[in-house]
Amino acid sequence: MANRRNTLFYYSPFNFIRELKAAPQLDLILAERITGKPYFAVPVAGGECRFYLEALPWDTAYFGLNTHKLQAVQYPPLVLGELAQACRALVQHLADIGSEYCFLEIPAEDILLIQALGIAGFKLVETRLTYYQKLVDFAHPERYAVRHATEADTADLQHVARTMRNNYDRFHADPVFAPEKADEFLATYVEQSIRGFADVVLVPDCPGEAPGAFLTARYLRDLWPVLGLPVAKMVLSAVSGQTRQGWYKKLISEMSYHLREQGAAYAFMNTQATNRAVFHTWESLGYRLGSTTHVLSYSPLIS
Repeated sequence: MANRRNTLFYYSPFNFIRELKAAPQLDLILAERITGKPYFAVPVAGGECRFYLEALPWDTAYFGLNTHKLQAVQYPPLVLGELAQACRALVQHLADIGSEYCFLEIPAEDILLIQALGIAGFKLVETRLTYYQKLVDFAHPERYAVRHATEADTADLQHVARTMRNNYDRFHADPVFAPEKADEFLATYVEQSIRGFADVVLVPDCPGEAPGAFLTARYLRDLWPVLGLPVAKMVLSAVSGQTRQGWYKKLISEMSYHLREQGAAYAFMNTQATNRAVFHTWESLGYRLGSTTHVLSYSPLIS
């Protein structure tokens, strides 16, 4: 299905980094999502439409919803109506296997598939913008006192994650999740990040005071040899508006220095397209827009 190769490249979370060659990124996408993976096939003109579905046991147990992620879709050249019909067959298949929630992150470039999934009943729940920085060029004149989070910080950082709600992230924007459950998920995420899910969790170093803010990151070192370039990702942050106002920029700056010290050549992160204050902060530190993606979901529980 050679017609999909160019579009599949945009599924790479690093597609905007010009120093990275396209071939290893596409190989990574194929290995992670397609080659040897199970799929649901729908006969179409010129062959078949393959929907690569992954069951997510952890999400299923945590949210109490039988959850699947649509990792990729492969198909021969089709017009919108034909692809939409195949997507309707996917929706029926989800019902047949008892799926209660299915989602995907899809690059804006995959516009035909976005339209077809919308016709079939998938809904938009989040639009994400990814920003990036070449770390050798990073230079912020001020430095700030930070430290690594410890287990003793867990309760405070969970509280910050719960209370600094973002109504536009996937878990809060999708009505299939109760807001309180979405809050608790983020609290669980930061707890697990401190325990090792993240490579680093930075917090303000304010002796005698609770940190009140955090920023997590993953070095992605296992991908460096595959990509041929060291790239790292900042993942989750929250800052108390009562006790640590202004610390978001400080944490981004210090994490940029930290990732460079770890050997990363680039850092990237994403946020919702509604988060204008974050754009301003990133751009003031020299970060640039790299890509746009959408998160779509389907659930029979939402009429």
